[in-house]
Amino acid sequence: MQLKKRGQLDVSITESGSMDWRAEENGLEETIERLGMQPSFMPRPGEVVLWTTAFEGELSWNAEHECVEIYSSTKKCWMGRPEWRAGVIGQVPEQEIILQDLVDMSRKKWDISYCGFRVETLPDPNGLDKSYSLHYKYVHLKCIKPFNAYENFLQGIPRDELHPSIEYAMTIMSSFSLLNKYRFKGVWPNASIFCKGIFIGAELLLVGDAVRLKPTFPYGPEDAYRAVMDVMIIDEIRLELADCVEDPTSDQLAGRYDVRISGKVYTKNYQRTKMDESHPPPKALKADEVTGVFRSIGMSGYGDWYPLWSRMRVTVSQNMVIGRCYEPDAMQFLFSSLHLGLDLCGVLNGREYSRKVDERIPQDKDWFWGDFRTQTLAIDTLNGEDVGYYSDTRDVKLWRANLRIVDGTATQADFRQAKIPGDVGRPATKSATTFGAVGKISKLVSTGLGDVDISNPVSSAEEEGVKEESSSNDDDDEEEEEEVFVARIDQLRGGTEESEEGDYAPVTDINKRPKYEY
Repeated sequence: MQLKKRGQLDVSITESGSMDWRAEENGLEETIERLGMQPSFMPRPGEVVLWTTAFEGELSWNAEHECVEIYSSTKKCWMGRPEWRAGVIGQVPEQEIILQDLVDMSRKKWDISYCGFRVETLPDPNGLDKSYSLHYKYVHLKCIKPFNAYENFLQGIPRDELHPSIEYAMTIMSSFSLLNKYRFKGVWPNASIFCKGIFIGAELLLVGDAVRLKPTFPYGPEDAYRAVMDVMIIDEIRLELADCVEDPTSDQLAGRYDVRISGKVYTKNYQRTKMDESHPPPKALKADEVTGVFRSIGMSGYGDWYPLWSRMRVTVSQNMVIGRCYEPDAMQFLFSSLHLGLDLCGVLNGREYSRKVDERIPQDKDWFWGDFRTQTLAIDTLNGEDVGYYSDTRDVKLWRANLRIVDGTATQADFRQAKIPGDVGRPATKSATTFGAVGKISKLVSTGLGDVDISNPVSSAEEEGVKEESSSNDDDDEEEEEEVFVARIDQLRGGTEESEEGDYAPVTDINKRPKYEY
């Protein structure tokens, strides 16, 4: 409505009434910044990967069986196929990951729970049974492969021998969700929401990432692996709202929604630079230019890079993005090749499969748009925590009431909805209605108020009464300690009631009543 009144608007996005936003605001910014500094081959939280349990040896192509198997260099023999599954990255290692970890486990200082990845098996997005999320394990990086390349690692395995989670992961390949919306800008009736990241299918893409683009020219299946030549450096991710709806009671914000990813594009193919006939073909980037353009290290290992479209920004949809562009050394370890399109057919086939089986995609649409990542994955738990949208722990009224108490704008209704526990013990002689008193019994409120003494959650009147009672009790104790009772030795009973020398004397002249009366 503000956009309609003002005509144009450019503001930062804040969601002060959302407990999720308040809890994640600072931590999410730090996490995104840290992920951007890590190697592009390293799996990120929330991504779907191909994984297996620990194994001894290395993965190699067995030409006889025409599939990827484990080869033991010590035993000089093949050890069979890994038991591949699809899973969600729940936690990443605390210890630094190096390139060698892709194929071998380097010496680590800490246990696997600190130097490994927590991976949880992906359940059926279309089903109600989410028990597969309980099947998790901490594994090293050598046991994890990018799911976009599932066709490369699962080649030669019959479909009926695949774990069900593989097809569950293919089901979400045509889904996306935006991450960290930070800015709203528009001129009525159109607007844009800017974001720091986006989940597309199995991967998380962030501003600053180098991503591979789908080829726009025709190619055959046998040439798909070398058809990908262009790479975009993302500098903007936005959700465009076209024809915004004026009615505030409407279910929709706009008449049409479009995801747009913008950035400068570079190519490995010199012939591609001749498409723009209005400008002469550019020269290859120098070594220092490559370092400045790509955030990843060692990108010169691919060969020469040429800027496209006179280094102007290009805008594409999420459908044009294949996935991140890994470092050349990582490509050699994973695929023994530097071709950028090794997973092109797998990604496109996965998206086509998803559009056929994902029940959440409307008939006339090609993508499922989730509000958040756990919704696109359709999971209820992650890292042992309940993350379902309809979870019983998500009491929105209670959360908002507590937030208003923290902000100092609460009403009596908010105090009731906040469900703050009452005082325990004797009723106070003085009513406590200030935020300071509330802070003594509410950890959330005390955090918002700052330094509040919560060591003794009672009123001042009670404190005085407790002090007086305590002092009087101390005096009584001192008086009792001064009284000393001394008994003679012959007054003390000896032995037991049945033993010799005891003083037990049963009374025998008492008439006993009959045990039963008739």
